[in-house]
Amino acid sequence: MPQITLEYTRHHAEADWPPVALQIHQAAVEGVGAGLSACKTRLVALDKVVIADGAPRHAMVACRIGLMPGRTSEQKIALSETVLDLLTTALGSPADPTQVSVEVFDLNETYRKVTVGG
Repeated sequence: MPQITLEYTRHHAEADWPPVALQIHQAAVEGVGAGLSACKTRLVALDKVVIADGAPRHAMVACRIGLMPGRTSEQKIALSETVLDLLTTALGSPADPTQVSVEVFDLNETYRKVTVGG
């Protein structure tokens, strides 16, 4: 926990996403009490998407953050707003119209994790 996925269309594949992921980790530590060592982010460049009218100029960046239950709605909303700010700042003023979204949700009771090796 947290389980973070940051997806982006190829329009934004050249952006320096690892530092943004580290900023998201820090936001999770400060905003919802996550342990830094438990934060993990998958950076996923999307090759095939259909956005709006399907024109190739449309782009997106979407972040999903799964947390263990127990955080308040206010904490999750604040985290989503912080991450949205981080993402829009990282994008600057893109040439193509870019939809940016963040979802913070509770992982369900089936989530399990173990760390192996040293």
